[in-house]
Amino acid sequence: MRTYGQPALDLARPVLHLAAPLLLLMQPGPAFAQAATLPAQTSEDLRCAAAFAIVALEQSDGQGPSGWPPLAQRGKRFFADAGERAMKEGGRSREQVRDIIATEVRALQAAPDPDGALAALAKPCTARLDATVSPLVTPDLKQCAAILELAYEEVHAREGMSGPARDLKTLASVLASREREALIAMGKSGDEADRVLSDAREAIRAEAADEQGGVDKYEIAHCYELAKPQEKSHY
Repeated sequence: MRTYGQPALDLARPVLHLAAPLLLLMQPGPAFAQAATLPAQTSEDLRCAAAFAIVALEQSDGQGPSGWPPLAQRGKRFFADAGERAMKEGGRSREQVRDIIATEVRALQAAPDPDGALAALAKPCTARLDATVSPLVTPDLKQCAAILELAYEEVHAREGMSGPARDLKTLASVLASREREALIAMGKSGDEADRVLSDAREAIRAEAADEQGGVDKYEIAHCYELAKPQEKSHY
């Protein structure tokens, strides 16, 4: 099963942390000028992977630039797929592909206008992302309650009742309570509402164990939005 990481204090931030390779790219290393010998499309994909690495890290701190979609999940998938294509089509080793992307990262950071250089890639790279990686599915309230409950169980099993585990448990409970109230307001009995929530939990557990992307196909950041305190309410 996939791990969920720790919940951020800002409820609008993503649940999932970035893959380690994205962080490693930000470390200094030798520069390689190999991307020019790759197929043009592959070179552009690696340049976009570099841009996604930078943007995704900024998004994880809640300071992502405008004009980019959430990249914690889809960017990671694009990053991995682009690397695999470069190895297959360009005859590069994994380490060489990593170094090519690292060179692209440093080039963007060293540009006279780093923000402008990154912004110029937003539209073309997002188009490449949309063409190769399916958009995230927006989960509804009951699915979010189930996803965060599952996240709590994972973190609790790993860390015990840590701060992140308590936060996830609280958020899952808040979402489940709101869904239950909404179902009852629609005319369902308490037992019927509980069954709907139970069915959603079982469905999410089954998806988490499948090989079709699991819960990573959901826009989990949306769950944090749904868990924000409602106006004039406290929990």
